[in-house]
Amino acid sequence: MIRFSLEDIEFNKKSIVTVGTFDGLHVAHKKILETLSEKARSIGSRSVLITFKPHPQEVLGKRKIEMLMTEEERVRMISNAGIDEICLLKFDRDFSLVTAEDFLVRLLYEKVGLHELVLGFNHRFGHAAQGTVEFARKVGERTGFNVDYVDAVLVDGKTVSSSNIRRLLKEGDIETANRMLGRSYSLEGSVIRGDGRGRMLGYPTANLKLIDDRLLVPRFGVYVVEVNLEGDRLAGLASIGVRPTFEDGGKVIVEVWISDFDKDIYGKRIGVSFIHRLRDELKFDSADHLVAQMDQDKKMLNEFLLKTFNKQR
Repeated sequence: MIRFSLEDIEFNKKSIVTVGTFDGLHVAHKKILETLSEKARSIGSRSVLITFKPHPQEVLGKRKIEMLMTEEERVRMISNAGIDEICLLKFDRDFSLVTAEDFLVRLLYEKVGLHELVLGFNHRFGHAAQGTVEFARKVGERTGFNVDYVDAVLVDGKTVSSSNIRRLLKEGDIETANRMLGRSYSLEGSVIRGDGRGRMLGYPTANLKLIDDRLLVPRFGVYVVEVNLEGDRLAGLASIGVRPTFEDGGKVIVEVWISDFDKDIYGKRIGVSFIHRLRDELKFDSADHLVAQMDQDKKMLNEFLLKTFNKQR
């Protein structure tokens, strides 16, 4: 059930609650959600997840945050994880001034009901980020609720976090980012008309207009991708960059070539999942040199798919 204010949540003193932004819903987030659900089931109660829009740092830091998923996708994935109540709270300047203790007692304990609070090990909350796990435990001891935390999750010896995933995507380390996410990083958008140059070169591409311009676009380069088109999953290549062979200081473009596919999909919504990074974006002396490289990219795609298929057998 999706709620948009704490007043919309029916009071239940046995609620098991967690709080966080949950951008990306990575493997550490999933561990928190699993813990939340298990605790709620063990006492025959409900799980409640409280999250925010927009991202708190957009209000506190007054800067654009490159998101790892859309709000729609975040809510859907949380719902699919079996959480009973999801509250999507508006985060504004007034809310940012609520003290950590008021947030715990006045909002969660008195309005929602709070038997136990489950947090990520380093989660901070309340005005000036004064709330920590230890702070919550002290408040819980004198108020009457328990506090538990989920320890750090490591991938390749590095702590899984949304900020680390953003860094990896910007560096082009798509494989490590995907392991931290527990799935392939993806972008979703509508196919729009470009200049038709790809078709003239023998590689017709679909230009992607993202459904949310706050989504993080990985490092410039060419990637092996899986395209989700109306339920079909198709192999292809994605090029991210400014097309330096033909443009000078052009805007960033995400364009996708789908293998063995030549249908008109203008206006359709597609999802693009990034699997493997092949190379950097390059500037070529001529269109012929570009086509030769695209031929090589296609060959590397087929080799990658064959190797992946053989691994899965």
